Amino acid sequence: MQIEELESRVKYFADNYNPLFHYIHNLGETQYVDDSDEGKVCRFCGKRYPEVTFKKKAHALSELIGNKEFVSRTECDICNLHFGKHLEDSLSKYLGCGRTISQIMTKTGVPSYKSKDGNSRIDFTEKGLVIQEADGSNFTEVKDHQMIVHAVRQAYSPLSVYKSFVKMALSMLPYQEMVNFMDTAAWLKEESNIISKYDMRNYEWMIERFVPGPHPLPLEVWGFLRKDDSKLSLYYLFVISFGNLIEQIAVPCHIKDTFENETDIPLIPMPHFYDFHGNPFDPINTDIKIMSFPDKIKDDPLNISLYFNNAEYHEGNGRSIDEVLEEENINLKGRLKGYHNKDNM
Repeated sequence: MQIEELESRVKYFADNYNPLFHYIHNLGETQYVDDSDEGKVCRFCGKRYPEVTFKKKAHALSELIGNKEFVSRTECDICNLHFGKHLEDSLSKYLGCGRTISQIMTKTGVPSYKSKDGNSRIDFTEKGLVIQEADGSNFTEVKDHQMIVHAVRQAYSPLSVYKSFVKMALSMLPYQEMVNFMDTAAWLKEESNIISKYDMRNYEWMIERFVPGPHPLPLEVWGFLRKDDSKLSLYYLFVISFGNLIEQIAVPCHIKDTFENETDIPLIPMPHFYDFHGNPFDPINTDIKIMSFPDKIKDDPLNISLYFNNAEYHEGNGRSIDEVLEEENINLKGRLKGYHNKDNM
């Protein structure tokens, strides 16, 4: 990256935004997002107790990305159920095997990845990542200390993925700011992605950055609010990092933003630690993802570079996969019918 480009990005954020919050998921204890002065009232639907209940544990950030600490007391059970039903599935399938390779710990452990054709799978064990691959599947290719995994995402809705991150951004927003985002909250609560009362097309994108390396990023979130309403910049930017990904979105805010079309919106990645200090593996890869498509996308390729210090390769040579795993003392419940096993540590 050119020094001039990085300096320009630093200047853009310094000139246009005030930091609103910065949280790191590392305390090992519950951190409540609970700053409402109005008692039990839902930040998404505006309803109060006892009209709605607040019995469920509402995670301000999705458990799918490893959140165990950030909990909201201002998300009612009805809204919590809606978000779980309409958004979580697409987010899980969009992240795909990246959650396994990044070793993102959820409430049931690190999720396994199984290919659609049944010829490949990845599991995380006490010995590291175990990749099972049937002969001829071309699921992986290896060069020196780098393995490229050629995975395919299960069918997901890009718009639902974007909405998942918007929901997290609103969950972390100071409660007093929610008055500016009631249209956004209502949009998240709509039952259909196809028919909507709200035009959010100018916002439906993500700046997605992939940081190569073994689990380089903690779960970390930043929020930025625009300094000057007279300037042509987005009102609320939300940035979240986890595993190998940094996702940056603009949160829809019709009250504060006056863009006529998407070409007026500056898409500038927030400068990150690895921009300043470099990455010992490969440079950060940055993509602009258009997320406005409401229907499900099928067979979307997901290619991930995996770096490792040590790897062991085991051919079947007439042995069953159970025999290979037993010989290597690998405790693995998931089995592949093929006989080609790769154990990466």
